[in-house]
Amino acid sequence: MDFLTYNCYICLLSGYANMIIKKRSAMKKTLLLIILSGFFWTLKAQDATIIYKNTVNSTVTIETDIGLGSGFFVGENIIATNYHVIEGATTAYCYLNNSTEKYKIEGYLAADESVDLILLKVTGLNKPTIKFSSTTATPGQKVYVIGSPKGLPATISDGIVSGLRDFEGYQLIQITAPISPGSSGGPVLNSNGELIGISVGQLADGQNLNFAIPKSNLELLISVKKTYAMSISSLYSTKNKSSYSTEANYYGKDKIFDIGIVKRDKPGLSLDYFANIKEHSIFFFTYEYENDNQGYTSIWLQDYRLVDLETGEIYYATTTDMPDKDNPRIVYNGTKTRFLVGFDRLPPSVKNFSLMEGDCSGNYFCFLNIDLSDYYETTDFDFDLYADNSDEGTMIFYVNQNNLGIISIYVEGYYVGQLTKYFTDTDYIPSCGIESDASLKIRLPAGTYNFTAKSSVYDWKGTFKITKNFCKPVRLYK
Repeated sequence: MDFLTYNCYICLLSGYANMIIKKRSAMKKTLLLIILSGFFWTLKAQDATIIYKNTVNSTVTIETDIGLGSGFFVGENIIATNYHVIEGATTAYCYLNNSTEKYKIEGYLAADESVDLILLKVTGLNKPTIKFSSTTATPGQKVYVIGSPKGLPATISDGIVSGLRDFEGYQLIQITAPISPGSSGGPVLNSNGELIGISVGQLADGQNLNFAIPKSNLELLISVKKTYAMSISSLYSTKNKSSYSTEANYYGKDKIFDIGIVKRDKPGLSLDYFANIKEHSIFFFTYEYENDNQGYTSIWLQDYRLVDLETGEIYYATTTDMPDKDNPRIVYNGTKTRFLVGFDRLPPSVKNFSLMEGDCSGNYFCFLNIDLSDYYETTDFDFDLYADNSDEGTMIFYVNQNNLGIISIYVEGYYVGQLTKYFTDTDYIPSCGIESDASLKIRLPAGTYNFTAKSSVYDWKGTFKITKNFCKPVRLYK
């Protein structure tokens, strides 16, 4: 009986129940409603038998020339699994769980080594995809895992989400559902049979400490997949690095490219240079702000990454002198600031790529479809222009009192802006990431400064100390 039939059956039972309710006591009425309610919710939260039946044909076992793993369908002829299942392999096959017929993996459509995910292309094996959950994992939530532990295909296990972990910025879901070698890349499902994560591994010296990658990482990878398959043997792997005799042979010679691209929808932002220097790949930017209607703006970077448009691989920035949202850089009208973003040295095959932040909408600092063959190498480059700004800090003036009027603020005798509104919560302390007429941010080199502030009814004066890479709130009150 399918779900729709069950629901119709519920309707019939409910109608019949109403007839009984009119004739029975209040106690029997309550009991019947509880029974019907329990019956309904049993349908929504499926048991392991139903989840297995509805999902197993969407899962596969992956066999390579170096080992075994698990996977599942996320699109037409597209299988998701862990990067480490494929890394280092020269050939790969898959077969449906509960079947022995093998299908050749034609290649991959996208890969992200940093989160251990890859999308594989297979021909002639189009199976139903697993539905992604609309919600994220929560501790205590019931979960089910399907995979091929120790090469035993179509194995289902259950457990709960026991925690959400952050390993130096790498997000993982901790689960109690057992997984073993061979389970890597299998789906982790909620009680409705929807994907919430991807099995990735376990702590060998722990008991029942198993982990999954959040589905959001896979959703991002799907959004950048190629339409054609690339050979799995072409995957860049640090395992291959030792086969090169020197760093120079591995990376190629050091180069600096004169890029000079201005972001079309954000004309104040430009990508000036790209340099491969020793073990680093560095991008150099300039941000120039001009707006007579607003005296300053705040800029920051988050989640900056490079997507190789030839292979679909994603590389994440490892260093930048641009602060994050909680301590942004302040750029005043008529001024400019420069900054850099660094990556671990990119392989020489990375020539056509996009630089991305967030979803690349609005004010994100994105540059799409850069082809290095369009630009010239240069030796005319002044690194001092992009000197580290990390000795700067930020302070923020604010008010949460409604009788102070419009306040003009001066630092070392120079006018820096106004406070025209106030925060209504008298206990509120704003962060430097906030934009508000009730606060005024100033970013300066570390040191001690004098300030004065004036309204039509009050005056203030005093000093404040700017600390390197720190946000200092200063409340004006009477």
